[in-house]
Amino acid sequence: MRLTILNQFFYPDHSATSQLMTALAENLVEYGVEVTALAGRGRYNGGGMLPSHEYYKGVLIERAWATSFGKKSTTGRLADYLTFYLGAFWKLLTMPRQDVVMALTTPPLIGLVALIVGRLRKMHFVALMEDVYPDVAIALGALKANSLLTRLLEWLSCRMLRNADRIIVLSDCMLERIVSKVGKDAAERIDVIHNWADGKEIVPLHNGKNGLFKERDWQGLKDKFIVLFSGNLGLVNEFSTVLEAARLLHDRPEIAFVFIGDGARAGEIKCSISCHGLNNIRMLPYQPRELVRKSLGAADVLLVTLADGLAGLSVPSKTYCSLAAGRPILFVGDQRSSVAQLISENSCGEAIASGESERLAAVISEWAANRVKLAGLGSAARSLFEAHFDRRKAVKRYLESLMKCSNPTSQTLDVSFEVRVPVKASKFKKPIF
Repeated sequence: MRLTILNQFFYPDHSATSQLMTALAENLVEYGVEVTALAGRGRYNGGGMLPSHEYYKGVLIERAWATSFGKKSTTGRLADYLTFYLGAFWKLLTMPRQDVVMALTTPPLIGLVALIVGRLRKMHFVALMEDVYPDVAIALGALKANSLLTRLLEWLSCRMLRNADRIIVLSDCMLERIVSKVGKDAAERIDVIHNWADGKEIVPLHNGKNGLFKERDWQGLKDKFIVLFSGNLGLVNEFSTVLEAARLLHDRPEIAFVFIGDGARAGEIKCSISCHGLNNIRMLPYQPRELVRKSLGAADVLLVTLADGLAGLSVPSKTYCSLAAGRPILFVGDQRSSVAQLISENSCGEAIASGESERLAAVISEWAANRVKLAGLGSAARSLFEAHFDRRKAVKRYLESLMKCSNPTSQTLDVSFEVRVPVKASKFKKPIF
């Protein structure tokens, strides 16, 4: 099988989708898949340009020219999106033909490029729904529900999904959303594959054995009970409840809230620190990828948040790294989401609704005073991860899904990682829309 993974970001970018797809590509190569990653030359936060092409662990990375303003302004982000649409279209049209093109949702609806070029060049198209557009933009208030632009984007989204050979979604909740958009007939073409983490790379660490405080000048946190949020501080997150809980716990100097990363909501956190004099909050820049294990291990509790209205539209990928790290998860946000259900059903943390700041503060206080309970929740988190969300389990499911493009009746594969499974896609013709 010859596969192109189409996403705006890939190795060495630090964004979540970049890290996930880089890991997926590496392991698919081990299975015998010939993988090409088609990305942009810019970085998630903007800055210098990456090489137009290179090899990484057996994966050919082709990068289309596009602007690299990053996420700091709406204008810059739109420019990055538009130029990547054009650059990716040309690259996909002119690079060697593949059997399958799998497109993510960065930028939104980039799958339309994969669909159109795929039909022109007789390539199968797989839509990987990391987020559901334009639904996410509507939920966040960026688009009006019934505007002409929104209706146009919704129509394009539905046409794309209805014509995809396979659709991969991240949760059962997202499956329901997609079926409601495109009809029950699409269900047989949809596979639910959760995001994942590498259980060998991220393992539970004891704070006493973790040297990150000294290495990264975190001396001020050495003896604190740490509640950590690590990753993109994005629009899909909910921080107001967390910040209010931090204010309520301001007189508890042994408890600290740490935010590692950057993003659109970073200003909200800085403003809260300044306005309320919250010296129990620390903001730190993104840490190198090789230190992720140590940064997660430095925490006592890991935060995952999701804004209300986004259940089934977006799934926080940091959930699985948190489980792998063997730390209890505090989920704050939409209680209908798969993450909230996961935590409630498996007793590996606590799911708290938006606005319940007093309850959040109470849970943190209780856990800080009961390390035995904390250890039990962390152990449950790691056990759940090993049973369902390890990297190798997810990669196998991706390969099964991709193989269904050429053999729709195939269900599962009985293969190990030492077996190489070459697959040749069949030729077919379908209308573009």
